[in-house]
Amino acid sequence: MKILLLNTLYTPNLIGGAERVVQSLAQGIVETGYHSVVVCAAPTKSTRVDWVNGVKVYYIGLKNLYWPWGNNRVHFGLKPAFHVLDTYHPWMAREVARILDIERPDLVHTNNIFGFSTLTWRRVKQRGLPIVHTLHDYYLLCPQGSMFRGGENCETRCIECRLYSLPRKSPSNQVDSVVGVSEAILERHLKRGYFATTSRTKVIHNAYRLETSMLQTDSRRSPVRFGYLGKLSAEKGLEVLLKSLTQLPAGKYTLEVAGRGHNDYESYLQGKYRMLPIRFLGYTRPENFFPKLHVLVVPSLWHDPLPTVIIEAYAHGVPVIGSNRGGIPQLVEEGRTGFLFDPYLPGDLRAKMQRFIDKPTLINDMRSACLSKAEHFLPENIVEQYLGVYAYAIGNDI
Repeated sequence: MKILLLNTLYTPNLIGGAERVVQSLAQGIVETGYHSVVVCAAPTKSTRVDWVNGVKVYYIGLKNLYWPWGNNRVHFGLKPAFHVLDTYHPWMAREVARILDIERPDLVHTNNIFGFSTLTWRRVKQRGLPIVHTLHDYYLLCPQGSMFRGGENCETRCIECRLYSLPRKSPSNQVDSVVGVSEAILERHLKRGYFATTSRTKVIHNAYRLETSMLQTDSRRSPVRFGYLGKLSAEKGLEVLLKSLTQLPAGKYTLEVAGRGHNDYESYLQGKYRMLPIRFLGYTRPENFFPKLHVLVVPSLWHDPLPTVIIEAYAHGVPVIGSNRGGIPQLVEEGRTGFLFDPYLPGDLRAKMQRFIDKPTLINDMRSACLSKAEHFLPENIVEQYLGVYAYAIGNDI
């Protein structure tokens, strides 16, 4: 059996969790004895082919007005035109069709299709192939993929989002099986009428394996070391966390902030909260970050579908305080692997952090539950679940 996986990006162009999840899945399929081929976009003029850990990868040069993941400033007027083309992209879909004719897979598994457009699904169906699609973000509902604007979640879609997303709704019915990385993201699409004729829906979480094991910092040592790992941006709720620190007793805690954001926003945070016991570490690899940590805080304001950073924390035995947004409540078991809080309820995050300060033994008490929880997300378990979805879509047993 040969599976063709399509995702916006692939290693070495790693931007977020979806790219790592697709890479883990593609390699896991090969390890089970089947074949996987990956198609992705790249900042090149033409298509090139490479082999990465036993997986054949097609890097298609993005045929649009600009490469959206660069550091160069983009003229504001180009963005609407970019998104219009991304809604119906004949040139990228044509290149995918050419690869389909070369590889002749048994099934196509699309993930993030930003850069390719839903026209790709039509090209797949014209060849009589089944489609499995995984929802990692809100691309089909919002051109930004986040449904977050002006510091608030978009509970209803604005006119701009409706205009961009309307042509994407009907093509979703070409998908045979749709997977959500969390119940929250799957429900949000189904509620709005997407995948109305899709024969099967399923929730499969992201995969993660801890490659190197290091001992966690002794939680009996004071102060309690809290941490944040991720992009430094407004929707991630980092400032909610920093404001909560001002209400905690001095000398009882420290905060490690790992990640990068726009220079202006980083400078603003470092200047405004410079009197607090915070270290801004910049980019830091998870395996170097978590062993020094007692508690991870995930203060997302937006409905984050399923932040992999929580799974990474569990793999290191680190409990999590997470906001009750998106797929986070599906990961945090209240009182067992951490606590949930409402980012818009004054003092709620502070109260949850205070619990660990008042009773640091909670950190060790939750460690075994976190490690046990992490086993659910091992790549071999996730691959097995996807193989079952593939078998159903193809119509036979693997």
